[in-house]
Amino acid sequence: MPAFEEVWKSVVPLWLAVNGEESAADGEATVFAIPTSDVDQTAKLPEGGSVVGAPMGDFDVVEVTQFGRPAGKARIAFGEGLAVVGRFEFEPGFTPEDFGPALLAALAEEAFLEGAETIYTVAEGKELPSFLGDRWSQSGPVPRA
Repeated sequence: MPAFEEVWKSVVPLWLAVNGEESAADGEATVFAIPTSDVDQTAKLPEGGSVVGAPMGDFDVVEVTQFGRPAGKARIAFGEGLAVVGRFEFEPGFTPEDFGPALLAALAEEAFLEGAETIYTVAEGKELPSFLGDRWSQSGPVPRA
């Protein structure tokens, strides 16, 4: 596996595309990784749920809906053999625990179809949001500029 510094050089431009920010993260942040094949594909949406995706140029948006109402969305960008996910947002009244696992499964499927073997994300602090599951591993802290 390449050194974290090399991984970060591949991840940071994709993270910036996903988040539209000038910096990779504010404050203390950690890079997490998961093999695409390790994402739980059995995650189900609640009744009336569906998944839609749309390319947006530098990134794609994947959205989950329930009975046609937006419930949550996230962005994904692709590099050579990897993908970066982020900007998870959930509408009021729709919990990340109910919609997050299926959203991640949809992102992983898209990553797999694009040839990504590994998915990365950046989380504030040292803890990954629980709705993303427990199969992620810490790659390293976000390097300070």
